[in-house]
Amino acid sequence: MEKDNIKQNKRRLWTANFSTILSISLVLFMVAFIVLFSFHAYYLSNQIKEEVSFTVYMTNEATPQDAALLQTDINNNPIVKSSRYISSDMAAQMMDKVMGASHLDVLDGYNPYQASIEVHLKGESLNVRQIKGFINTMESKPTVDFVDYRDDLINDINGEIYDVSAFVLVFLLCLLFISMTLINHTISLTISSKKLLIRSMLLVGANPSYIRRPFLQKGLFLGLFGGILADVFVAGVMFWIYTLLRGLDFSPFYDFYVILALGIIVLGIVLSFVFSYIAVIRNMNLKNYKLYN
Repeated sequence: MEKDNIKQNKRRLWTANFSTILSISLVLFMVAFIVLFSFHAYYLSNQIKEEVSFTVYMTNEATPQDAALLQTDINNNPIVKSSRYISSDMAAQMMDKVMGASHLDVLDGYNPYQASIEVHLKGESLNVRQIKGFINTMESKPTVDFVDYRDDLINDINGEIYDVSAFVLVFLLCLLFISMTLINHTISLTISSKKLLIRSMLLVGANPSYIRRPFLQKGLFLGLFGGILADVFVAGVMFWIYTLLRGLDFSPFYDFYVILALGIIVLGIVLSFVFSYIAVIRNMNLKNYKLYN
C-alpha cells in the first residue's frame, strides 16, 4: 500500500512538472514565433524598399570620366546599396526594346537620352530625411542635371511598413505581458501546493535561503527544459514551412536563428527563476489563515 502511494505521488509530481514545462514551452513558442515573424517582415520590407531606385541624370557636358568619379562618390555613401551607370547609348538601346529599333530615325539619329546612374539605397536608409539629404547632395554636383525618384511610392511604402510595424510591436508587447502572466501563474500554483511544507520548514527553524534553494533550482530546470521544448516546436514549424516552400533559402538567417534559440532558453530560465523566487517569498510570508485556503 505504501509503495502504491509512493508511485502515485511520483506520478503526480511528474505530471505536474511536465504540465509546467509544457505551459512554459507553449508560451515561449508563441513569443519566438512572433519574433520570427517580425524579423522576416522587417527583412522583407527592406528588400521591397531596396527595389526602389533613384536615377541621377548627368548634364550633357559630363564626360564618362565625370560619371565614373560621380559613381565612385555615390558608392562611398554609407546609405547606398548599389549603383549602375547607364550611358546615353545604353539608354537608347534600352528604349529600342520598348519603342522599336528605329525610333530615333524621326530625330535624324540624334540621341536625346542623358547618361544617368541608377541608385538603390539600403532599406533601413529609405526615410524622408536621408532621401532628401542624398538628393540635395547629388543635385549640388556640377555634373548632375537632376535626380528623378518616386516620392509618392516611397511615402506609400514607408506608411504601410510603419503601420504594420506598429501593429506587430503592440501585439508583441501584449503577448509578452500575457506570457509573463501565464508563466507566473503556472509557477505560483506549483509552489503554492507546497505552502504547508514551506511553513513546516520555517517552524523547525530552517534558514530562508535553505528553503528557497530547491524551489529556485527546480525553477531553473523548468525554465531550461521549457525553453528547449519551445525551440523544438519552433524548429518543427520551420522545417514544415521549408518542406512546403522549398524555394526559400534560410541559410542567411542561421545566425539569427541560433541567437533566437539561445534567447528563448535564457528567457525561460530567467522568467522561471524570478517567478519562482517571488512565489517562494510570497508563500513564506503567508498569514496563518491563508494556509488552508
